[in-house]
Amino acid sequence: MTPDLNERIADKIDYLERAIVVPPAKGLGNQSVQKSGVLTAGGEHVVNSITWRGTSQVSVRPAMPSAESIQELAGTHLFLGPLFGHFGHFLVESICRIWAVDQLRDKIDGVVYVPKFQNRPEHVASVYRPFLEELGVDLPMRNLDEPTRVESLYVPQQGFGMFQMIEGAPEFREFVRRHAGKRVEAKGPEKIYISRSGLPPVRGSILCERMLEAALEADGYVVFHPQKHSHAEQIAAYKAARQIVSVDCSPLHLLALVGDSGQNVGIIARRGGGLDQYFARQIRAFQEAKAHTFGGLCGNWIEKSSHRPDRTSWGQVDFDVLGRGLKDAGLLSPDASWPVIGPDEIAQEIARLEAALGIEMRRFEDG
Repeated sequence: MTPDLNERIADKIDYLERAIVVPPAKGLGNQSVQKSGVLTAGGEHVVNSITWRGTSQVSVRPAMPSAESIQELAGTHLFLGPLFGHFGHFLVESICRIWAVDQLRDKIDGVVYVPKFQNRPEHVASVYRPFLEELGVDLPMRNLDEPTRVESLYVPQQGFGMFQMIEGAPEFREFVRRHAGKRVEAKGPEKIYISRSGLPPVRGSILCERMLEAALEADGYVVFHPQKHSHAEQIAAYKAARQIVSVDCSPLHLLALVGDSGQNVGIIARRGGGLDQYFARQIRAFQEAKAHTFGGLCGNWIEKSSHRPDRTSWGQVDFDVLGRGLKDAGLLSPDASWPVIGPDEIAQEIARLEAALGIEMRRFEDG
């Protein structure tokens, strides 16, 4: 059953001796669901080691490894779940148990992950170790790519997650407010637009994003490309900004972790499914900041052979609706000029994308 995060979860921690941490099998690739987690010394599945994505499990019960394959890890450790290489999923699903660190800090020697899938696990760990420290987890971190019997292991319940878990348990929000980004000094402009225009077109965004950028720049915004900055620089920028506009995308998870109540955030949907609403809920719950969504998504453009929009699709936004929404939210000056996006501009944008991607695109009418 999906964890209930509406009540306090401080007592939702298992303590185990000689538990076996089981990573996903090697050679399987990046499957949506992996057989991995924690087994007791007797082979029973530890329910707290399950990571949930909404009402679905990311991890399911693994088989007991063969005795000769099990490595040994001395000391006492905290199990944190699967370590994602994808930045957005790391920011939600790989930090969902860090709430227990303060409660156990004096009792543990380090924290352990399992790879989300077996692709350069030590490289992924090296990328996220410094970032994890900026979130308040300043302990040795291992990414266990072999079955490992741990001398003593704490396994906390998931305290945060996607969809209905996006607001987090009270302990998780409290941990974030105490630690996330506190060692980084705020530095950057007061008005930023978090852009996807510098990413490869296959990553998706909204049509005519550069016209949106030009209009926002004319009103005093600075276009911010997160992928061009270190994690510390991103944190500094998100702490400094007072007005933030962004399409729905992973950096908003980081903003929710390190921002503050004085910020005003506008979130533009680039795909269906209400993801803009989930980002807004997280920002409000974590930092009590203002977070607005605009409901201007009027269609999606996808590869001709695709069946539905996904993370690579391109959203068509009603710029009239968006402009009015930004002004009503106090994110755009009342007299600011605003682009008119008509059929010709959409056609030119689709032609540009088709040439860049080498594919034919079509409008998804039910988007």
